[in-house]
Amino acid sequence: MRRLLALALVLLVALLAAGAANAERIQQTLDCQGLGQVTVTVTTTTNDHSVAWGTGKASSSLHGIPVSFSGTATDLTTHTLLFSFSQTKGHGNGMHNQPTIACTSPPETATAGELGIPGVDPSDIIEFDNTAEVVLKP
Repeated sequence: MRRLLALALVLLVALLAAGAANAERIQQTLDCQGLGQVTVTVTTTTNDHSVAWGTGKASSSLHGIPVSFSGTATDLTTHTLLFSFSQTKGHGNGMHNQPTIACTSPPETATAGELGIPGVDPSDIIEFDNTAEVVLKP
């Protein structure tokens, strides 16, 4: 079950992550409510956001289906929230009648210059925090 929750978080990261234009399989460790740390494998691509709503695989028999993603980007240098986001599958109707758990990815940091964020000092450190609500399936 822990592995299923982690899968959802990985899917969130896949939605937000920059990378090669071709699809690839990635692994990530997530911290999932009630399960602890879970390593999941998902497909990621930069040109097809529909992949982020797909199923992630935690083991040969466990799967997690993300139903919503949320996160923030914070300038740690100035302690300023740059933006937050929230996206729900099916405008809130996707699998809404099933129990979910929250999975978070470890915070990721980079400079504003590395990320190309306009209007922010290029040397400022930016932190991204992401959470996914996931339905677990055996």
